[in-house]
Amino acid sequence: MEKLASRDRAVTDDPSVNRKSEITSGYSLFFWELDRKKRLSGAWIPLIFFTITLFVISLASPVLALRKGDRSSDVTSLQKSLQEEGYFKGPVTGYYGSLTEAAVKKFQKAKGLNPDGIAGSETQQVIESRSPKSTSEPVDTPAVVESPASEAAPEPVDISPVQVAEDPVESASTPGILKRGDRNSQVASLQKNLQFSGYFEGPITGYYGVGTEEAVIKFQQANRLKSDGIAGPKTRATLESNSGNPAPVELAPLTPAITDDRRGLGNTTVILQRGTRNSAVATLQRKLQAKGYFDGPITGYYGSLTEAAVTKFQKAKGLPAEGVVDPQTQAALEATPPKPTPSPEATPDSVFNEQPFLEGQSSQEKNQENPFLEGQDSPENTQEESSLEGQESQENTQDNLLSQSTGMTLKKTIEGKISPKSIVHSGTGLFFAQNMMYNHSITVYNREYKLVKTLSDFVDLAKHGHAKMKGIYQGAPVEAAFSHNGNYVWVSNYQMYGPGFNNPGDDKCYPSENKDNSFLYKINTNTLEIEQAIEVGSVPKYVATSPDNRMVLVSNWCSWDLSVVNPEENREIRRVKLGRYPRGIVVDGASEKAYVAVMGSYDIAIVDLKDFSVDWLKNIGDSPRHLSLDPAGKYLYATLNGEDKVAKIELGSGQVIKKVATGQAPRSMVISDDGQRLYVVNYNSNTVSKISTSDMRVLQTVNVNANPIGITYDPQTKQVWVACYSGSIMVFQD
Repeated sequence: MEKLASRDRAVTDDPSVNRKSEITSGYSLFFWELDRKKRLSGAWIPLIFFTITLFVISLASPVLALRKGDRSSDVTSLQKSLQEEGYFKGPVTGYYGSLTEAAVKKFQKAKGLNPDGIAGSETQQVIESRSPKSTSEPVDTPAVVESPASEAAPEPVDISPVQVAEDPVESASTPGILKRGDRNSQVASLQKNLQFSGYFEGPITGYYGVGTEEAVIKFQQANRLKSDGIAGPKTRATLESNSGNPAPVELAPLTPAITDDRRGLGNTTVILQRGTRNSAVATLQRKLQAKGYFDGPITGYYGSLTEAAVTKFQKAKGLPAEGVVDPQTQAALEATPPKPTPSPEATPDSVFNEQPFLEGQSSQEKNQENPFLEGQDSPENTQEESSLEGQESQENTQDNLLSQSTGMTLKKTIEGKISPKSIVHSGTGLFFAQNMMYNHSITVYNREYKLVKTLSDFVDLAKHGHAKMKGIYQGAPVEAAFSHNGNYVWVSNYQMYGPGFNNPGDDKCYPSENKDNSFLYKINTNTLEIEQAIEVGSVPKYVATSPDNRMVLVSNWCSWDLSVVNPEENREIRRVKLGRYPRGIVVDGASEKAYVAVMGSYDIAIVDLKDFSVDWLKNIGDSPRHLSLDPAGKYLYATLNGEDKVAKIELGSGQVIKKVATGQAPRSMVISDDGQRLYVVNYNSNTVSKISTSDMRVLQTVNVNANPIGITYDPQTKQVWVACYSGSIMVFQD
């Protein structure tokens, strides 16, 4: 799903720290006189015995100071405690690196202790006295992983991983009140609203950590509410009323100063300038793009490209060309009607010619418009990768996206209470969007872009043959696949919520951890009701059906295997072990072979569907994520999330014929019915690329809303539907 830093630098269980050398050193210090070849006087004897007593007491003490460089289970406990208190945002690794040291210092300062970054007895006692005992770890989606350096490196290295998802684990909270430590979909909605209003710039994790608390306090102060950092009914009502307004963002009066996070185009007293990062910048970029002055991706970050576009616009309008959006520039942007075509400086050829904006540039140049996305991926955490809220209304979005004289043009933008992780076409005119735990729903649309139904992920498992599971349970819809007659759709759930599900999976997991199994829903496309719930592996991700309708295949992220489900018997009949983080699946036309992308590797598994033996396509590329098969069954295509490329593989030889760069973090893709075009979503570039399969050229790239992650194709209408994780579905005509 994402480029896995953990694949390259996995944190392993380490043996206990050997402190023998430390004791020997201390021994020589205590008994330095014994090294001398002198007779001891009687006066020294009491002192020696006193020293021995102190030394023995120190050995008996259960509390040892922890400091940078240590690596043990004690460090693991320390990190968990600091995490629960909201001071540590990294993953629990057991290694005491710079992140842990900084968290300890922050805690010490807050508690009036000596902020030396060393967790001595006093610091540990204060931490233990405050930390609740818990069997689960509240995780603010990590931005950095701590890992000890390799043997060749003298210092520990902090590694910034590409996150695989942004999927929080639910926890209960007081009805109507959200506070630090809560972890549920309501917190995710709160974070989105705070992000929309310009107060929160972190990833959408669903966990109420210190960053969320600080954002709530800022919002409360700005709106003259009680600034306690608790999102009660009044705070949430005020926030939701603000967040319901379309962009440009109208921000409440701020005191005493306006920060970059809270600058917006809706407030005529504020200024946007280089370095600002919020949804108002995304709005600015769209306006400049519609007028033909900006040809970069919509990132929400005011970098050098945006500054150059503003300067160009100011020169054209006779304004001071300072590259800063002041009230005068803003007024000119609002007053000037959009140009029907881009300016000569940004013609369609220059914007959309094979590799627009990204091809041929250095890594630094690629990321200067959006530096905070570099090296990130986000929730299948990710990515959490944070969503840009405050998109313009549907009509404005359509007007502002550049359309081409030929190729893909925007037809419709669908919005609402959605956070689509995937979008799949039934083949008969229905489109299913899976909204995970952020909205706990599946939304169904028709070809007229109308919402047909919203399906809740609540299910009574006992009624579906799981007698031990009494009561109503809830899922988290991720991906979907249709039976080849279109009568049923199978939906995977990232995890289940309810009694008995106490060890949910996450994005960095191992089979030995015995994470909870989850369920696959079988939905009747005629009644749009859940008919069955079938238990599969831990954190099921992708789903595929065989053309002969004999099997449904599910890749299980945390149990590292493939579930084979019999759709007639509505049960799992086999598990096939594959290895670290299986993801995308495609089945050949004869229903004989299934190809499975194994993201924690460079390889693609070939599963024989007769005897379930496994062969391999080796060394295809870094972190293969999604797969598509051409109609003739001759070529296989794979998005390589770790390389930002798409690979074309000849199945006869098993060789990669060609790779092409499409954008940052290519995720899902879909192939046209004639096999001539591939459509690929680029998660971090906020673009969709159209590729010619014959020569692997990028024919066109179009900008879309933030975080495109799912895509499907309707051969009857020749339309491409794109699921944007930030909260919209965009439909393009091709």
